[in-house]
Amino acid sequence: MLKRRVLIFHSGALGDFVLTWPLALALARLYPQSRIIYVTQRSKGELAEKVLRVEFDDVEHGWHHLFGDPDNLPDSCRHLLNSSHAIYSFVSGPNDPWMKAVSQIAPWTNPLALAINPNGPGHAIVGLLDSLAPQPAAQTAVRQILASIADHGVGGKRSPDPNRFIIHPGSGSPQKCWPLENYLKVAEHLKNAGRKVRIIIGEVELERWPRHVLDQLADAAEVARPATYLDLLAELSLAENFLGNDSGPGHLAGILGLKTLILYGPTDPAIWKPLGPRVRTLRREPISEIAINDVIASLAE
Repeated sequence: MLKRRVLIFHSGALGDFVLTWPLALALARLYPQSRIIYVTQRSKGELAEKVLRVEFDDVEHGWHHLFGDPDNLPDSCRHLLNSSHAIYSFVSGPNDPWMKAVSQIAPWTNPLALAINPNGPGHAIVGLLDSLAPQPAAQTAVRQILASIADHGVGGKRSPDPNRFIIHPGSGSPQKCWPLENYLKVAEHLKNAGRKVRIIIGEVELERWPRHVLDQLADAAEVARPATYLDLLAELSLAENFLGNDSGPGHLAGILGLKTLILYGPTDPAIWKPLGPRVRTLRREPISEIAINDVIASLAE
């Protein structure tokens, strides 16, 4: 069987997923005759397919059997493994049952366990580079892609409205969120200055915030509720500017090349700053200590 596939396995949040994109782009450059395929949740796979021009396979297609009962792995999954020449995993360690199962089914792929490491020195992407040490060519290719992202971002040309601002006031952790009333004041300032403001909220915010809070947002600006990551991409593609907390949408905005301002509290931007050419950060601990005027001044620069 001709082996012209490279598989990248990933589970987890959007921000971590976006940090793996330099690897996918580097592998596409390194293996131009191969098909780069993410095995991940459908919404993330569709996003990567749209932005990076890679492929995906839904992790719900039976891939969970690799964690405990590989004998019951569906034939479609086994075929993908058998037709691949390289496998990269963000879902297991080097000696986990998952890695042993893949090594038994497709030993020629030399599957490599990778990590986005928040505990090492420097940015989290350093963990990915370090774990690629056994493959110097791939490591070098990722470094080259990171340099390109720092200059241009990813996703090709956009035609955004330079007057349009996206505000994402949510995050997975309440401790990482700048006070909502502050975002509302910034939105009011931008609208008074003639800017177009659109607030995006996700499932976490819909579950966390009561109805009267959602009404406040609707009174302050247009509100969008992207149901999928493709919907989120569509919102970001129309805007030139993004303001938000340390969250997945901020990572996506940054790497797409929006003028991105991320507010930090308990997390460190030296570790978790989004990749991209026009990303700026403000940090105070607690995050509520970030002054509204400082945010407005930074957006105006």
